Amino acid sequence: MPGTDQSWTSSPPLVAALRTGANGADPGTADRRAENAASDAWQRIIDSTLMGWASNPSQLEDEGVEPPSAETVRLAIRLAQSLQRAGLSPPDSVVPDPNGGILFERRGAEVYQIWDDATVEFQRFEGAQLGERRKLVGSASE
Repeated sequence: MPGTDQSWTSSPPLVAALRTGANGADPGTADRRAENAASDAWQRIIDSTLMGWASNPSQLEDEGVEPPSAETVRLAIRLAQSLQRAGLSPPDSVVPDPNGGILFERRGAEVYQIWDDATVEFQRFEGAQLGERRKLVGSASE
């Protein structure tokens, strides 16, 4: 029409506007699924393993180890929650050490050791060699 000044706008195609990522086509979906799976695994460690030891430490006596004290288990739970919030991968195993501590072991290369004196230590291995060892800030003794 002569003399009419019109501007046109368009919206994104309906398919793009309604994308849910449920089909896995969204690149972020796989990352979110992995994060959720890691968080769920941490929660299982906390709820099943650590809370189980807290509620029934005598179950470990049958395995020939000194059970972790209630304080050591609480510290392990706080460490697990912190590592979970940081988005780190869960350990491959959580085991009591024979002297009342707890180990979080990941892929044979990283270990978080919660000692029976309420100190926490991180160890990283390169093959059979100790590559890094440090006391973590924020342990119960500090």
